[in-house]
Amino acid sequence: MSNFNVTIKPNKTIVSAVSIAPQTSLSLGNLTNVDASGAENGETLVYDAAQGKYVVKVIPTIVGGSF
Repeated sequence: MSNFNVTIKPNKTIVSAVSIAPQTSLSLGNLTNVDASGAENGETLVYDAAQGKYVVKVIPTIVGGSF
């Protein structure tokens, strides 16, 4: 657990102690800008600017050829 003492001078606001406990079970769905609903194997999390968040997408697979 981390403890922080913070002093903000412009408004003379003082926070004497803040305790932050580790989160034992956190998933992507808990984040506010991530929509990981319906994710399946092989899908990728990508940013969608129109929605303003990360969403699950299928990235096309290139099959065949030699390089």
